[in-house]
Parts: sequence; C-alpha cells; structure tokens
Amino acid sequence: MRALIVLFALSVAGCATTATDTAQSVIRTACDQHSNCFSQNAVRGFEILDDTTLVAFVGAERCPYLVRLDGFFCNLRMSAYVGFRDFDGRICNLDRSLLVGGPFAREDEYCEVRQVEPLNDDELLETFASYGLVEPLPARGSGELEVIEDAGEEPAEPQAETAPVIPEAESGGPVSESR
Repeated sequence: MRALIVLFALSVAGCATTATDTAQSVIRTACDQHSNCFSQNAVRGFEILDDTTLVAFVGAERCPYLVRLDGFFCNLRMSAYVGFRDFDGRICNLDRSLLVGGPFAREDEYCEVRQVEPLNDDELLETFASYGLVEPLPARGSGELEVIEDAGEEPAEPQAETAPVIPEAESGGPVSESR
C-alpha cells in the first residue's frame, strides 16, 4: 500500500515538472544563420519588398530569409500568388529553384532564385525599414563618441594655456599704453 502511495506522489510530481518544462519550451528557438537554403515545403509566409525581392518566413519558428530573384518577367507585386518550385525541394543560392507568380502566368514568366540569405531579427528590422515597411528605429544615446585610449599608453594631459610674454619697458615697470 505504501508503495502505491509513493508511486502516486512521484507521478503527480512528474506531471507538474513536465507542465513547467512545456511552458518554458514555448520560447522561440534560434534559427540557423549559417544555412543559405531552406525547404520549399516549410515556407509559412511571404513579405514582398519589391518586384524582385521578398522575405520568406520558414518553419515553425518563422525564420526569415531574404530572397532575391532574377528574371525578365519577374514582377512579384503583380503576381496573383507566389510559390516555389524546385526538383529537390531545397531553395538555395543560384540553384535551379524557380518562383512561380500565379495561375495566369505564361510558361516563360518565372523568376530564378539568385540569392538566399538568412536574417536575424535586427537585420529583418533594418531590411523592412530600408524598404519603408516600418519606421526606422530612433538612435539611442546622445550621439557623442567616447575615445578610449590604449591601456599601454599614458593619457595625454591637456596643456595649460600660457599668457603671451609682454616685454617690459626700459624703466623696469609694466608698459602702459596712453591715448
């Protein structure tokens, strides 16, 4: 009987610990900043910046990737929808990855993926601000620079200003001007 009570107490304590760990695991994990590729099936959303540039949000963490495209008929702003097409499912730099721009697009109206670049949160804000989607962040601090000298050098002391030397008259007294 005691064994059942101890087992019940441990199982209740184990459930409480699991709930706490689950609540803490909601924090966003770090996105892979070293990979210039992503899976076309993991794309969760887009933000079109101009006719040949977009930000793709990939995976459950919605990791942002800046995608630059190349093509004569590449006009993302006029596309009915946007979709990636690649034979291996990986969208990479200068790969045979294509971006299709809608159901009414002709066969030759596609955009080739030229560059894929992962972005961190700061770079994403800077990119959105440069395209006018968000207001630029205000500068922090007073804007004054502080010069820090090397530890091996002694700081230069400011020179005290000296008054110019006035020659004295032959009589030995100070020279006075009269008008």
